[in-house]
Amino acid sequence: KRFEKIGTTKAKFSLIPIGFYQKMSATSAPTTTDTAKYDRQLRLWGEEGQHLLETSHVCLLRSTASGCETLKNLVLPGIGQFTVVDDKLVDDSDFNNFFVVEGSQGQPRAKVCSELLNELNDRVKGHFLQKNPVQLINDDLSYFSQFNIVIANNLPQDSVFKLAKFCWEKKIALFVTKINGFIGYLRVVVPEHTIVESKPDNPADDLRLSFPFPKLSEYANGVDFSKMDSTEHSHTPYVVILLQHMKKWKEEHNGEAPKTYPEKNQFKDKVIKSSIKAGELNFDEAYKAAHKVCLPYSIPSSTKAVLDDPKALNLTAESSNFWLLASAVRQFVEREGVLPLMGSLPDMTSTTEGYIALQKLYQEKAGQDLESVTSFLNASLKSIGKPENSVSQEEVKKFCKNSLFITAIRYRSLEEEYNQLTCKGSEIAAGLTDPDSNVVWYIVLRASDLFYSKHGRYPGEEGGSTSDDEAALSQAVQEVLNGLGLADSSVDSSFVGELVRFAGAEIHPIASLLGGIVSQEVIKIITHQFSPLNNTIVFNGIKSTSTALSL
Repeated sequence: KRFEKIGTTKAKFSLIPIGFYQKMSATSAPTTTDTAKYDRQLRLWGEEGQHLLETSHVCLLRSTASGCETLKNLVLPGIGQFTVVDDKLVDDSDFNNFFVVEGSQGQPRAKVCSELLNELNDRVKGHFLQKNPVQLINDDLSYFSQFNIVIANNLPQDSVFKLAKFCWEKKIALFVTKINGFIGYLRVVVPEHTIVESKPDNPADDLRLSFPFPKLSEYANGVDFSKMDSTEHSHTPYVVILLQHMKKWKEEHNGEAPKTYPEKNQFKDKVIKSSIKAGELNFDEAYKAAHKVCLPYSIPSSTKAVLDDPKALNLTAESSNFWLLASAVRQFVEREGVLPLMGSLPDMTSTTEGYIALQKLYQEKAGQDLESVTSFLNASLKSIGKPENSVSQEEVKKFCKNSLFITAIRYRSLEEEYNQLTCKGSEIAAGLTDPDSNVVWYIVLRASDLFYSKHGRYPGEEGGSTSDDEAALSQAVQEVLNGLGLADSSVDSSFVGELVRFAGAEIHPIASLLGGIVSQEVIKIITHQFSPLNNTIVFNGIKSTSTALSL
């Protein structure tokens, strides 16, 4: 077998066989990914994530600076296609956009921007449609059925609502973005988003120290420290040390593990005192990991919520692979009481032989669990009239390996957010009283949309006086608060005055920053990896702060 060495000292090795779970990053579909070109990002989201990117089609409505910055950050990692919809001709106001070049005045902005974006990556296909996005939404919503991501950039509220309803029904992810001066806004609108590879910053390992499987217990109990020399003693994996000490503890305490804080400290002291000399790294590791063997096994609440979800309990022919696999894992848990084993070990002090022997045990058990889950899955497929093995083995492996981290997010629709009966008025009210929150800007931005729907322009733009616009915007702010059931709340007039001063302008540094945020969230949704925003973020460029909201 081929091995990969991890570690820097002679005493510290992690020899991980390549092949058992590494194939999980590949899909059953053939890939033509340029692995040399995309090497860095492949290390982040793997071949499967890249394949999903390369088969995606993103639609941008209005090629403003923020819209182009978003597309730039999607074209570079290699989305499959993008389409820019915009009817505007380039004028002097567009030169805050780095994808509009001098000498392009009078040309279609969508064409100019898409051509320059295309130059960034020859593997991406760019298109443009010279048409007013609002008119397109009113005339032909079916046009958007060809996309899996739609970015509605600074569109009127009525148009956004109409588009959001269509995308919601078609399960197309919609990203609503706005910039007004120094304030940026993003709202993600999608009915449901499932994640197998959430990739938490500090993922928990799956060593089963508090609930060891039989062969692991047998292996640990078979290790005899009394017959070891000092080198062997200081290179026995901490997994073995902890399991042996826990066995002795339970024999002395009526089969009970340490429960109280003093008992846990006593157990840790016994572990470290069993070291025969100072500096035995494996015993230091055992001491630090002692809490893992004391804690009873439990399934994370986010995983349990997925397994108990009605979609995992009631499968149909339309059930996605995620819910089919969740159902299979749920049945496995009902029988075994635990999740399928990951089958991998973290870095630890050990001899090469000792680490490989331990790794082999975990891999064999993971393989057995995989077979059990596959059996449950095939039975479920048969019950709903689908052929067995219609879910690839790679996908089953990936789900089992990541079952500790699976997540399903149910987003709220824009209708729920704006309806007084279903809006989160109390949370918004709390944000309005928090000086560090940017909820107040959320209110003022909504009021600005209301102002636009009445006047056909944003506050402060040409065609109105500053004082009149401030008065009208203040009235709109109160209308928004009333609609949220917050008639007794208020917004300081300085926020209103600042938004009027912005006059709907898009400042490039804010556009660039928001473009980065939006593109990051788009990639999360496309790849079904990492945990995406749920569901709103407001960026305040005045204070350089942001507030994430679930509205």
